[in-house]
Amino acid sequence: MKPIISESVYKILTNLIRRKKTIEVKPLDEELSKALVVKDNFLDSKIVTINSIVEFVSSSFKKPMRFQIVLPEHADLKQKKISILSPISIALLGFKEADNFIWKMPSGLKKLQIIKVIN
Repeated sequence: MKPIISESVYKILTNLIRRKKTIEVKPLDEELSKALVVKDNFLDSKIVTINSIVEFVSSSFKKPMRFQIVLPEHADLKQKKISILSPISIALLGFKEADNFIWKMPSGLKKLQIIKVIN
């Protein structure tokens, strides 16, 4: 499965990668290189993108988790806003509601299922 990303988000994220130039952006850069980039108005509203609120289940947790994916400067765990540079955000980016997949996380392979996406 290829992640699907809008042109505008692709530009924002590639600029973020260029600005940061740290090891933490490498996984995001790798994901973007595999992505299918579509015109903004063709992006399905059920696809995870920046500012999406995502509810998902991971094989690591017993119950669903929900948070918003944001740019690093807007991350705030108390408000359930996590950085696009976090491993789970990178894993979910570009996938859609009802997708099931296995993802390599720092703690090992995890099965993920996206339950709901709110854009």
